[in-house]
Amino acid sequence: MKLELLATGIGMLGVAANVIIYQQRTGRNLLICKLLSDILWAIHYLFLGGYSGFAVACVGIIRESVFLNQKHKWAQGKRWLIVFIALSVVSAFFTWKSPMNMLPAIASVLSVFGFWRNNPTLSKILAFPISFCMLSYDIYILSYMGIANEAFTLISAIISVIILLRTKNRIKKSCFEAIKSRKDYGEWKNY
Repeated sequence: MKLELLATGIGMLGVAANVIIYQQRTGRNLLICKLLSDILWAIHYLFLGGYSGFAVACVGIIRESVFLNQKHKWAQGKRWLIVFIALSVVSAFFTWKSPMNMLPAIASVLSVFGFWRNNPTLSKILAFPISFCMLSYDIYILSYMGIANEAFTLISAIISVIILLRTKNRIKKSCFEAIKSRKDYGEWKNY
């Protein structure tokens, strides 16, 4: 019982870390928040006996550590993409209890691809299928903090995408207005 209470407390910290992940504007800041999140979730899942969640969180810790060092030659290249995808799949094999144990591995593969690309927009979009996989797994292992986390993550990702779309629309509108204000606009608007 004490372990479950401790897992819940750590899960609360994990929820807090995940809420701010998708509000980050740079890939580096997103990865730093994700690293902190994965450390917390690894401990949480271990305490709950959710070994598939624990395994992919550990893969995530290593993944973020490598991706944060991409400026160094040893951390560059597609080999890391392949290594982390393979580790995610192997983790599902070693923690297999039911088909539900594939969900964290699927989420991890999507995360590997999103973070490897170092593209915050892609990571924000991939948050949706990743969260749906983890939400299903959390329901399966009765991780209440995991369920809350995925709900908050989905809300945070939705807000982030809305902000992104509004920003892009403002940029498009201001570009259109700049073009329209040109004196020669009438000459080439029909092209």
